[in-house]
Amino acid sequence: MRMTIRVATMLVVGLSAFATRASKDSALHENPPGALLVEHAEILVADDMSGKAKGFLTIWNGTEGEKRFTSVASETFQSVSTLSSVPNGVTQQRRFEELVPIPAHAELRMQPNGIRLLLREPISDLMGRKTDRLKLTFDDGTTLEVSATIVNSRDQLARHHHGETEADPH
Repeated sequence: MRMTIRVATMLVVGLSAFATRASKDSALHENPPGALLVEHAEILVADDMSGKAKGFLTIWNGTEGEKRFTSVASETFQSVSTLSSVPNGVTQQRRFEELVPIPAHAELRMQPNGIRLLLREPISDLMGRKTDRLKLTFDDGTTLEVSATIVNSRDQLARHHHGETEADPH
């Protein structure tokens, strides 16, 4: 019984940390679209020599049901997986099926200190690339293709606001 309560509490905390309700103050969310919408897509390539990058997406789920990733594919990187930080500060690699679902009428905002993508094994030289094409696939078969901006510094990552002051994502 105690274990069930602990697991349920961890799930609620995880959901609130990674999939938050949109603010009523946002123009986009005042009359939200009834579909999945990628609001921001960025790839942080801090060191071209490592062959690794981190991806950050902000996804609005305006549908009537929850959505869960099954995969993400990249034009530039051969391997895309997910990372998440757990409460004790340890970073763990996760399978897409293990990610928190995006509830109906809610938003998933990936951050450097939370859920994020890990992109590895670049297909070509990253020098001079400004974007990467990502294909997101969800458990119901929905796919989204999005152009992700490639940035070289955390300072260049978008600050996502809904009419309220948000904590710095760093």
